[in-house]
Amino acid sequence: MNQRSITESDVVIVGAGLCGLRCAQILSQAGLNVVIVEKSDRVGGRLSSFSINGFIIDEGFQLINPSYPELLASKVLKGFDLRSFDPSLTFVSENETYQLSDPRLHLFGALKGLRSSPLSFSDSVAFVKLMLTSYLKSPKSLLRESDSTTYAGFEATGMSKAVIDDVVQPFLRGTLLSDELETSFNYTKLLLKSFVKGRPGTHPEGIAALPQALASLSPDVQIDFNSPVLSVSEHTVITENDEYRAKYVVVATDGSSAHILASSPEPEWSPQTTWWWSLPKLSDSSGLRIDLEDRLLSSGLDISSVSPERSPEHQSLVATPANMAGPTTESELRARASVARMYGVDEKDVELITTTVVSHALPLIKPPLQLGQVHRVEGMYLAGDYLETASIQGAMMSGNRIASAILTTSK
Repeated sequence: MNQRSITESDVVIVGAGLCGLRCAQILSQAGLNVVIVEKSDRVGGRLSSFSINGFIIDEGFQLINPSYPELLASKVLKGFDLRSFDPSLTFVSENETYQLSDPRLHLFGALKGLRSSPLSFSDSVAFVKLMLTSYLKSPKSLLRESDSTTYAGFEATGMSKAVIDDVVQPFLRGTLLSDELETSFNYTKLLLKSFVKGRPGTHPEGIAALPQALASLSPDVQIDFNSPVLSVSEHTVITENDEYRAKYVVVATDGSSAHILASSPEPEWSPQTTWWWSLPKLSDSSGLRIDLEDRLLSSGLDISSVSPERSPEHQSLVATPANMAGPTTESELRARASVARMYGVDEKDVELITTTVVSHALPLIKPPLQLGQVHRVEGMYLAGDYLETASIQGAMMSGNRIASAILTTSK
C-alpha cells in the first residue's frame, strides 16, 4: 500500500456543501488555513444540476430565498443572477380556479382571490395575523414560544380545519416535505417570516450555481475533490491516499454520512420525487400552481417563466415535486394528468423530460425545535442542516455556528 501524503492545516472540513463552504468562508476570512475534503467531483452536496436535451434540471426541487440571513451575510447573492417567481398560488380543480396573491404587489388580484377562495373572514384574519407576527418578531422571540407540529400550530390560530386541509397544507407540504405537517411549527414560522421578506427564485444555470458562487468567495480555501473519507478523529481525517492533520476537524456532511463517520444520531429523512416536464411555451405562469383534484403533487412551477435559458426556445420547463420515493408508471400518469389540469393543456402536449428521486431530500425537523447548540463528538465538530433547520439557511447557519465556536476557542 502506498504511503499516504500528509496535509497539515488549521482546520479540515469534511464536505463541500453549503454548510462546509460557509464554515470555510468565515474561518478563511479570519486568517485560518482551511482545507475541505469532498468525496465527489463538485461542490454543493445535495444541491446539483445537470443538462439534458437542452433543459437544465436540478437534482430535486430547489428554490433560493434571498431573505435568508446567511445568504445576505455571506454576500453570495452580490452579482448573483437570481430570478424571482411571482408570489402567487393558483389552486386548480375540475370545477374552479382561484389565485391567492401577495397584496403588496397585486392588491386587486389578492382581494379577488380571497373572495373566490374557501377562506372565510375569520380564517383570513387568523392567517394574516400569523404572517404579520412571524414577520415582526425576531427569530429569537419566535424560538422562545412553545412548539408543536405545524398542523397543530395552525389549528391553535383558530383557522378552520377545512382551510388548513385545502389551502395551508397543499401550500406548505412541498416546502416542508411533510404531507401531515409534522414539522416544528416554530420552524414553519421562521419560514413564513422569510416568505414575507423575500421572493424565492432560481438561477439560469440551476441550483448548482449557488454553491459554486459561495466557493468562489474563498479562493484561499483548498478543496480536495474525489476524496471519500475513511475515518475521522479529533485532529485527523483519513482518505484512501491522503492524511489530513489539523487543530480542528469539522464533519459538515449530511446526517447519514455523519452517523457513519462520527457515530452521530441518524436523522429521519423526507424523500422527494420530481417529474420534469416539457410543455408548449406558457404565458403568465410564474407562480406556484396546486392541483386540488389529485393531491399527489406538491405543486407545479414553470421554471422557464423566469429563466428561459433553462429550456429550449418555444418550450417551457415545468417542475412537479411530490413527497415520495420510488415513482411508478401509475404515479407518472397521475402526475401528467395533474400538469395538464394545472396549466390547461392537453395531456399529449405534456412530455416527460426526466425524473429525479432524492431519498434523503431533507431531514425532518420535529418539535421542539432546538437551535443555537454547538455539536461535538469525541472532539470533532458536527455541522449540517439536520442540526439546525432543513433549509439553505439552516445549512449555512450551522457552518457559521461552528466557525464562530472554533474562532472563539482559537483566541
